[in-house]
Amino acid sequence: MRITLNRSVFLFTMMFACVLVFSGLASAQNNKGSIIGTVKDPNDAVVPNAKVKVTNNANGETRETTSDDSGDFAITNIDPGNYKITVEAGGFKTLVLTNLTVETNSRVPVEARFTAVSGVVDNVVTVSADSAPLVESETSVRGDIITGREVTDLPIPQRNFTLLAGLSPGVTRPSTGSVGVLGGNNRVDGGGNSSTESTRFRESGGSVISANGARVTQNNFSLDGVDNNESQFGQIAVYPNPDAIAEFKIETSVPSAESGRAGGAIISTTFKSGGNAIHGTIFENYQGRFLSAGASQYGVGGANAGKNPNYVTHNYGGTVGGPIFLPRVGEGTPFWYDGRNRSFFFVSVAGQRNGTPAFGGGEFPFVTVPTLKMRNGDFSELLTGGTQTFNLAGGGTVVAPVGSIFAPNGTPIPGNNLANCPTCGGLSTFGRNLLNAYPLPTEAGLTNNFRRNRAERSNVDSYDVKIDHRISDNNSIFGRYSFSKNSRIRENNFPLGTSPNSNDLPSGFGAGDEFGNSRGITLGNTHTFSPTIINDARAGWTNVEIGINNPGINGSLGFNPNVTASLGATNINNCGTCEGVILLGIVDPNFSQEFVGDGGPFYFLSHNYNFADTVTVVKGNSIFKFGTDLRHRRNSNFDGGRNGGIKGQYQYGTSVGGFASGGYPGIGPNDSGSAVANFLLGYQPGFMSRGTPGGPYTVQNSEMAFFVQDDWKVNSDLTLNLGLRYDLFTAPTERFDRMSNFNPATGRIEVAGESAALGRDLANNDKNNFGPRIGFAYSGLMKSKKLILRGGYGLVYTTDVSGVQPLTANPGTGAANYQCNPLTNPGGCAAGYPFGRNPFERGIPVAPGDGVVATRGSTFIPAAGTSLIYNDPNRKDAYVHQYNATLQYEFAKNWLAEIAYVGSLSRNLLIVRNIGNGRNQGGPGSRQVTAFDTVTATEYTAKAKYDSMQSKLEKRFSDGLSILASYTWSKAIDDNPGGFCFGGTGAATCGPDNPLRPELDRGLSDLDVPHRFTFASVYDLPFGKGRKYLKDIPTVADFFIGGWQFNNIITYQSGPAYTVTWNGGRVDLVGDPTPTATQIAQGIQLNVAAFRAPRTRVFSTDTNCFNGDGSPNNNCPMIGTLGRNTFRGENQFYWDANLFKNFPISSISEAFNVQVRISAYNFLNNVNRGTPIASITDGNFGKDFAEQRRRQMEFALKIIF
Repeated sequence: MRITLNRSVFLFTMMFACVLVFSGLASAQNNKGSIIGTVKDPNDAVVPNAKVKVTNNANGETRETTSDDSGDFAITNIDPGNYKITVEAGGFKTLVLTNLTVETNSRVPVEARFTAVSGVVDNVVTVSADSAPLVESETSVRGDIITGREVTDLPIPQRNFTLLAGLSPGVTRPSTGSVGVLGGNNRVDGGGNSSTESTRFRESGGSVISANGARVTQNNFSLDGVDNNESQFGQIAVYPNPDAIAEFKIETSVPSAESGRAGGAIISTTFKSGGNAIHGTIFENYQGRFLSAGASQYGVGGANAGKNPNYVTHNYGGTVGGPIFLPRVGEGTPFWYDGRNRSFFFVSVAGQRNGTPAFGGGEFPFVTVPTLKMRNGDFSELLTGGTQTFNLAGGGTVVAPVGSIFAPNGTPIPGNNLANCPTCGGLSTFGRNLLNAYPLPTEAGLTNNFRRNRAERSNVDSYDVKIDHRISDNNSIFGRYSFSKNSRIRENNFPLGTSPNSNDLPSGFGAGDEFGNSRGITLGNTHTFSPTIINDARAGWTNVEIGINNPGINGSLGFNPNVTASLGATNINNCGTCEGVILLGIVDPNFSQEFVGDGGPFYFLSHNYNFADTVTVVKGNSIFKFGTDLRHRRNSNFDGGRNGGIKGQYQYGTSVGGFASGGYPGIGPNDSGSAVANFLLGYQPGFMSRGTPGGPYTVQNSEMAFFVQDDWKVNSDLTLNLGLRYDLFTAPTERFDRMSNFNPATGRIEVAGESAALGRDLANNDKNNFGPRIGFAYSGLMKSKKLILRGGYGLVYTTDVSGVQPLTANPGTGAANYQCNPLTNPGGCAAGYPFGRNPFERGIPVAPGDGVVATRGSTFIPAAGTSLIYNDPNRKDAYVHQYNATLQYEFAKNWLAEIAYVGSLSRNLLIVRNIGNGRNQGGPGSRQVTAFDTVTATEYTAKAKYDSMQSKLEKRFSDGLSILASYTWSKAIDDNPGGFCFGGTGAATCGPDNPLRPELDRGLSDLDVPHRFTFASVYDLPFGKGRKYLKDIPTVADFFIGGWQFNNIITYQSGPAYTVTWNGGRVDLVGDPTPTATQIAQGIQLNVAAFRAPRTRVFSTDTNCFNGDGSPNNNCPMIGTLGRNTFRGENQFYWDANLFKNFPISSISEAFNVQVRISAYNFLNNVNRGTPIASITDGNFGKDFAEQRRRQMEFALKIIF
């Protein structure tokens, strides 16, 4: 059920008020930093009782404390930013340390050393602190800070700031397709996977990252210290404008006990705040064809040479921040309220307008439509010469010309024309109308005879408003509201008006109107009870709304919502969500007609509430933090395609061969030998399914954590980081108990309810999630403390809710489904199914139980043919043993070198498999349940292991240059990829090849990247006024020579791992896979002769599994001898660079600067591929047609003030 904004804000405000009243009740990670140090005199003796004051240089906010008997002091919970430290003690000149930078979640060590005793004059000594140590001597947490300047200046496609997380050692951006539908699609060959989630930043891969081999759904995102996760796909909720980001931090191994929930990366982003001066930016970025490169198909010799489509992208917006002034009307001072040093605002506005070909222009430009002859029953074009043997339905064979179609008695039809078949009966009204609804061919031939030219348009509008206010020196608050609206309209394969009978058919992957919107509110309060006790309260609400209306659904793209009924089918367009056309495939042995239709509308709405409050106590040499973190998620979901398709999906084929051949018993009264002819004659499909997702449902769950952390400074050389965290992730419940679980032991459906054996959530929650954190940092290896040894161990509990199958899709919830092979396995078809000819005209029934909600707490036996879901009720939350050892060396001023061992062991990872009777290759059923073909089980049994050597070279920005370079050598192993995997989602794709021995799937992870090198730099070229060289040149010359800046990111990494398959399952290796010289010349990466279809039966009791020559006949699940992910695609190299020219205009203000930018993504236009076609039955086996984004130029103008 949808919640209005007003109600959500009311609930949120009331809960936040409770947090303020009971501050200290909840405690969680925030984005604050700390300054710790020791006050010493000129003789290196400690100075107790010195007064230490820290001042934020942007807004004037101050914090004070005094040094203890050991001269130590700590100022905690301060916002990231630039600070000044003032130290006073009797008998010494006041010491002022300037330009000290505090970063997100950082602990900044300083040494405040008095240099002189007090005198009569010049009683202040000012020292720059911008050379604070780069080594991390106070914490064992591994991670990196990406500064605000790096976010705005480094070249990042589509202004997607999460791409910069890949600069941290151990962090990768998975190859397109390796995580199923997640991650968008930056390919220009039309391949890869995309989902509605990837509407948001699809071109740049969304927010999909893997840290230290962890699954991409196991990261944790926060914005201003508040939860920033959406729970459908486990990705980011609110994408801030990069110009509004102060900085963000990536933590990848052994976080403090404050942080949890993530087995992968913890991404903490800090939004900018206003200060005492007004500052801001205005920008416009443009991408087009000029100097950009297209896919290979548009190059010389390509299939579409000279037809490179246009790409137009505009990114524009601005920011402004400063003090809040309320003007006075009338006489007196000009302001009724002057907010300097007290009240500040920051506003961000950003927009994007994209006009590109569909999926980046790489979509294959041709599809197949029925020829004019076929539409009228003339299949003479199928007769290509030669003869073949056809199997008859009643037994026996017949030899006939290749491409023959047959009469019901099994004899070839003269001329291959249905008009010459008096025993065939009349044509199907629906079949004839639908075939004639396809547009007429634009090209000659049977296949690829219609040219498509789809475009897509993407619009993004977002804004953010942040207010900071200091109530008193001891109390400050802030609030932020974020809004973003994303829409993507992707055109249909067949434009409106091209149907000969005016019934335009929806067609084309992803066609329709996608949307991805988000809103967020964050409130915070920091209260200083004393210099040693600080409370930081946070509350947040995010709302994420994603979905798609395919053509015709809700009138999308102007298509007829009732087109299926207009074509002559009954009982299809019979509900408000059953609009459009059926999902229909017509697949012949050597070609298929372009699929039409869709599964139904998809809509997801998520409300996420987060309440937190960090309590910090400084006592002696320890900084204690403790408390709780509460997150509550309420999701509403409607997925028309989930339960077999709300209008149904239907596969037509023929026993002669092709995808649906197993659904036909042989040539005869139900199979003419042609899929198109079968459909035109009104025969039955080889496979069909239909269902309803029910709902929409309101599903909710909570996450709760308690922790205590002690950062103990044992002595001047050693700091221990000790913590303990407890996590509880509750199983979801549905508002009206409309969910049920299948019990394999009893064969019954168990409905949720208070009276159910397992209650409303149908689960036993895992309540044993205690996670210790132990770390150290030792600086005593060198007297200068420039060499640091750090290390740690942590047990981190994590959640992977996006992979869990929804129990709302089971029977008894209003949802229902059935699937069957009407000709070969009719038992699964619904009661009343119209067997025989012309099923669509007679009406395909809805699923039994459609809309029926069972009594709460009841049990029942599901109907035959139903696809079921079983979630193991004994939940075992995933956990990760993280461990690392790091050596850091600050070998020169502002230069840091680092080398580390980083490893992890993951247990209880989510696995999705079929425990039913399904007989498919790859992810077959385990036959634990024999009465149903598909019983999708969510269990917690998978394991993973990661080992790596990670190195880093960092130069802090100085002399106009900053550098961050890293190299990671790693190995990631697992025995299951989870709910999202290479090639798709679900049990059939991601489940074990041998369900009886899932350990045989242990191999390289889909996310394994053994070698990865990155280099990023920001460089103010040292020429012109204010620079190292030519600093005294005339102003006119400086206009051309000075103010240049060069920034770049270089990435070089191993290609993705992949598995060689036969019909979806692994193969036998019988030879040397090294390609021959001839194959190499043809671009083939593997020798197909080295592989064969598997010969080992998964179930030894299966019979009739082999053909006469010993090859498998696809009747029985087989398991190959070749392991999983044994081969790897080509290495990948990217060089993104930009060049800036700055034109400062000091006559307006010192900060005013006009910046002209030129950026080149994939500057060298390197062809980065993915993995070759790995199915040995494919004629293009071993060839890699994947093609990542080619060179894209961007031109920008930015005003900084």
